[in-house]
Amino acid sequence: MPWNSRARNVRVFLYYYIRMGAKAVCGAKAEKMDNTKKSRFILGIAGGSGSGKTTLAGKLIEQCGKIGIDGQLFSLDNYYQPLDHLSFEERKTYNFDHPDAIDATLAVKQLHDLCAGKPIHQPVYDFKQHTREKECMVCKPTQLIVVEGLYTLHFPKLLALCDYKIFVSTGMVTAMLRRVQRDISERGRDIEGIKHQILATVLPMYETYVKPSQKNAHFSINWEGEEIPGKAAEGLVRMMRDHFR
Repeated sequence: MPWNSRARNVRVFLYYYIRMGAKAVCGAKAEKMDNTKKSRFILGIAGGSGSGKTTLAGKLIEQCGKIGIDGQLFSLDNYYQPLDHLSFEERKTYNFDHPDAIDATLAVKQLHDLCAGKPIHQPVYDFKQHTREKECMVCKPTQLIVVEGLYTLHFPKLLALCDYKIFVSTGMVTAMLRRVQRDISERGRDIEGIKHQILATVLPMYETYVKPSQKNAHFSINWEGEEIPGKAAEGLVRMMRDHFR
């Protein structure tokens, strides 16, 4: 389908979603969005590694800020399990792409606290040492909280907290190229290590756990190019604006 047609479909879908409260994606059952929680909105974004979910989340927070809606990124990357009890070599071979690698209990508790208007001390993960840093990051409650990660739509208790849920997908080649670039530039990995991780854990865990969670999304965005799907982002910003009116 041409991009202009896909963009038009996105815009039409979001228009009717906002007006009618419909839920329709990947055969999901109809469900109305809870618009009673006017002081807070939790947007969940999931997708495979390199799909562009972090970039989309950042863009939405930036655009919402321009219309007076303060927001923050609640990244599940900060909630990887602490691995201090393992040697560095053991940590290097740990399967970080399995849902058990995420401390979902802590993530849910801290998201609950933010929703209740309480600040949190969020863990910070050191991806070069493969464990948590000693210092935490203080996060204060904001109107918009964007929960982003591989398994945002996997954990039932996390799903229950999200007002709206999005799954971002992209072509496998594009996604893996993004992953390689990130792991080299931000996480100090080498090509051989990245290749092994992609084949041993990234792709198998995506097919087994991440991709099936797409059925829990209200809406899916297929992001094939380098640019953020503009119409989808605009529609989501309008949704936030209408929610906080």
